[in-house]
Amino acid sequence: MASDDHDRLARIAITYLTSPGDPHIHAQVTADGPVAVYRHLVQTGAGWQRTAHVRRAVAALRTARWRLLVPGEADWPTGLDRLADIEPTPDTAISGYAPPLALWVSGAADPTTVLTNAVTITGSRAATAYGLHVAGDIAAGCARAGWTVVAAGNFGIDAAAHRAALAADHPTVVVLPAGLDRPHPAGHQHLFGYIRSTGLLISEAPPGTDVVRRRFPARQRLLPALTAGTVLVEAAARTTDPFTAVTVATALGRTAMAVPGPVTSAQSAGCHQMLRDPRVHLVTDADDVLTHLNQR
Repeated sequence: MASDDHDRLARIAITYLTSPGDPHIHAQVTADGPVAVYRHLVQTGAGWQRTAHVRRAVAALRTARWRLLVPGEADWPTGLDRLADIEPTPDTAISGYAPPLALWVSGAADPTTVLTNAVTITGSRAATAYGLHVAGDIAAGCARAGWTVVAAGNFGIDAAAHRAALAADHPTVVVLPAGLDRPHPAGHQHLFGYIRSTGLLISEAPPGTDVVRRRFPARQRLLPALTAGTVLVEAAARTTDPFTAVTVATALGRTAMAVPGPVTSAQSAGCHQMLRDPRVHLVTDADDVLTHLNQR
């Protein structure tokens, strides 16, 4: 087996043993290489061998369904590497911003092509009719202009954005919180199937990984790192996940945007809170979003 193959297998194994975005693990892998880190995890008792899971992952790679992207390869989204430069602050929602050790992808699209010009659209799961309309309008306008809509596949704003992009006959990308064989939410199985047929499903979680709470905010850090800008359409004041995406976007120097809503709407209170940050631009439609994206 070639050295590169050993490295890829070690990255897969480490992702079964550690939490996503762990800056200490990322630093160790960068310094010593994935094989040495995996051996250390097993020898010190910090992890354990998950042979069956690794075999499942290797079997998945031998099919045409899934691909594994790793840093340094030609199709690796290099924007993810900048996550390592973010310093954690007291108001952050996740414990680590480190880049993923690898990405699992499934779908018809080429990652480099669809992510060259991409924008994140995210927001509340419990969206209002106003939010769904605005999210769909912005997503459709961006898609028609050649921008790939990236979202988390959740109910509400994210699903509206994905569907609008599909209706505009443009690929869309969903970033999942668990393994590609554990699509979440389960109620979006058909939506994810349509997305896979022209776009991509992406996850840093290896096959067999179930949904756990810590993977939601960890997933959100990937959205702004994969895209040129992030649009928050609706979010309640205490919503964590959408805030994480905007916070990371501003920390990376990416274009951060938010849509205002009625002052009486609790679902727009989070957007109004974010708009108090001078780094976050107020947008109301696709033209506003495209203007800011093209000025980045």
